[in-house]
Amino acid sequence: MSIRSPARYHLPEGWTLRKVASAMVREWLQPFRAEQPTRSGRWVIQPVMEEVDEDQPPLWEPGITTEEYERRLDEANLRWCVRATAGRGKGTILARFTLCDDRPDSFVITYPSDPVPDSLFDAEKVEAYLGDRAPEGLQALFDALLAENGFEAVN
Repeated sequence: MSIRSPARYHLPEGWTLRKVASAMVREWLQPFRAEQPTRSGRWVIQPVMEEVDEDQPPLWEPGITTEEYERRLDEANLRWCVRATAGRGKGTILARFTLCDDRPDSFVITYPSDPVPDSLFDAEKVEAYLGDRAPEGLQALFDALLAENGFEAVN
């Protein structure tokens, strides 16, 4: 699978990177997951936060309200990832979502060059959904899911 340049999308009103990563994991990717034969070898896909700026104030501190913590999680100085793990391993980052510095209403999605485990997604379901775009693999799946859910690609 070749790695394309990062794709940029408009972030619709009311959406945050956290919400995009969570929806991708909990709703949009679920229909394409492969059946897992045993619980011990089961892949888990989850949204994961990465700090971009090490000089930012802490996300959590004693005494803050849940609302304040939630607000901090949605701030622009965080990057959100979709990560797949099996067991206690480090995991594989499938995609990273980062707000654009020059346009706070847009985000960039990048795809690391790590190989995607074959047992993570059902290839037949993905191919059926993508049609002619199937050779593009995971990137095409993410792009198609974002477009289907109202995210407009921008230059």
